[in-house]
Amino acid sequence: MRPRPYRGFTLIEILIVLVIMGIVAGVGYASLRGMMERSRLEAAATQVANDLIRARSYAQTKNVAASWKKLSDTSYQLSLGANLKQYSLPRGIKFSGLADGSEVTYTAPYGEVSVNGSAVGALKIVLANEKGSTTEVRVVGVTGKVIRP
Repeated sequence: MRPRPYRGFTLIEILIVLVIMGIVAGVGYASLRGMMERSRLEAAATQVANDLIRARSYAQTKNVAASWKKLSDTSYQLSLGANLKQYSLPRGIKFSGLADGSEVTYTAPYGEVSVNGSAVGALKIVLANEKGSTTEVRVVGVTGKVIRP
């Protein structure tokens, strides 16, 4: 009878595979984390843009003024007629370069926009995350159209 050859993997082979898997997982986690931070920033900008569009639409359809007001670095208020709603940005996202109390008012019936009571050519609302990445929402002056570049 002949001796049977060994079957299976040696301990060294298993350890090498585990080390390679650990390196791949570490690199994957780092890029996934960055992608999640960028995604959170884009979601916040979309939230702000949608609320500005909502205020403009409300002013046009209900024929009353509607406004969007920055309360702090991480929150804002939407005023739709008698309804006041406060919103917070996602964790780690804040406004950048826009003073607290800045208010965008849409007047009926055309949705014309003013900032703090003065007509503007355009308004740029910048959002930033903890890593310093930024994105912006623009409001075109006379028409009040909201643009996400």
